[in-house]
Amino acid sequence: MGATYSDRFWKTICAYRSAVALLLGLEAVLLVLLLIALWLRPEDTETRTILVADFALVVAGFFAAGYVLYRCRKRRRTA
Repeated sequence: MGATYSDRFWKTICAYRSAVALLLGLEAVLLVLLLIALWLRPEDTETRTILVADFALVVAGFFAAGYVLYRCRKRRRTA
C-alpha cells in the first residue's frame, strides 16, 4: 500500500525546503522592520493599527515557516 496523505504532503513540502528557508529569512527581515516602525510610535492611530495587523501576519508567517523547517528536519532524521 502507498504512503499516507500526510507522508506525501510533507514529502512535497520538504522538497521546497530552500524556498521555505528563504521565506523564513524574509519574514525575519520584515519583523525587524516592523519592530522599528512600531518603536518610532506613529502618531496616527490608523497607521499604528495597520502596523500591528501587519506584525501579527508576519509573526504568523514566521512561525509557520519555522514549523515547516522543524518538521522537515525531524522527518529527515527519522528517515
